Amino acid sequence: MKRLAFLLLCITSLGFVSCKKEVIAPETQNYTIFASIQPGQWQVANDSEGRYYYADINNPEIERYEVDGVIVSMARFNDDGYDALPFTFGGVRYSYTSYPGRVRIYLQNHYDQNVLPARPSGEITTRVVLVASAE
Repeated sequence: MKRLAFLLLCITSLGFVSCKKEVIAPETQNYTIFASIQPGQWQVANDSEGRYYYADINNPEIERYEVDGVIVSMARFNDDGYDALPFTFGGVRYSYTSYPGRVRIYLQNHYDQNVLPARPSGEITTRVVLVASAE
């Protein structure tokens, strides 16, 4: 009986060892867009949300990833670091909204939404990562 059990165990082990794992890479890839926002690109808006600046990043790839995810980060200090939006720094709230074909970046006073924050005086580099999702 022990020999029969041992034989069945060996056959079962061979069955598991002979299985082959296949890793299937996703067909869609993430896509990264680097864009610069110049000081003159910031537009003033005044609506029910208060007063704020906004700037658009236009790219047709953003529309392809409309049902997927969008992650935006900004390099505000001209160093190698990027801050992921949304965030608040120095009394300014940074956020964004994605639309088909574009991403809109917002800057608003954190303490009083009816007062404009200081307009950025230099170029700001942005990184938009379009994240593909598995459907």
